[in-house]
Amino acid sequence: MKRFENLKGVIFFALPVLVAFLIAACAVEPRKSVPEKYKVGQTKFHQICANCHGPDAMGGNKAPNLIQEKFTRENFSNGRIAKTILNGSSSGSMPSQKGRVSEKEIKEIIKYLRYSQRTYNDAS
Repeated sequence: MKRFENLKGVIFFALPVLVAFLIAACAVEPRKSVPEKYKVGQTKFHQICANCHGPDAMGGNKAPNLIQEKFTRENFSNGRIAKTILNGSSSGSMPSQKGRVSEKEIKEIIKYLRYSQRTYNDAS
């Protein structure tokens, strides 16, 4: 009986560790490197946004490519991006991220997105 209790303790400890490892292994990782001043935004984007918007904001199965023309500064203001992150999209397709991201982190995400839009569009 004591042996079974020890096994339960090992399983109780090991199972959460295994689940955390599997979740981390499935996380979307950036494909492109960015200059140091955009790395905080890139990291936060990949923690908060990339599972839906894809690696490097190039779109995913659940959400659009944020590099495309309709999301550039001229067509989609920084304030509108911040509002969408905090409140979700007006269509309801994007959920609110309120409580998951700070105002400072949103600014860093936007800075990263604007850099990505410039570099991608300049390369096209």
